Amino acid sequence: GTCFAKGHAILETLFDLKGVDTMKKYECTACGYIYDPVKGHEETGVAPGTAWEDVPADWVCPLCGVDKDEFEPID
Repeated sequence: GTCFAKGHAILETLFDLKGVDTMKKYECTACGYIYDPVKGHEETGVAPGTAWEDVPADWVCPLCGVDKDEFEPID
């Protein structure tokens, strides 16, 4: 109902204030693989809808195996 909708709007406002785009795509600088948070990567245990910040720190690129810190946000 309306309670959930209001709560959702508040969450979106908080994200806007912090300037965080939770559903930004990230590209592997080593091989060009693009992590899309809407799709996630179920083969490696990342559920659809998982924001990049919520992907486990020990996750690696499914194509070339580099660490998360080798990824850059893309528009």
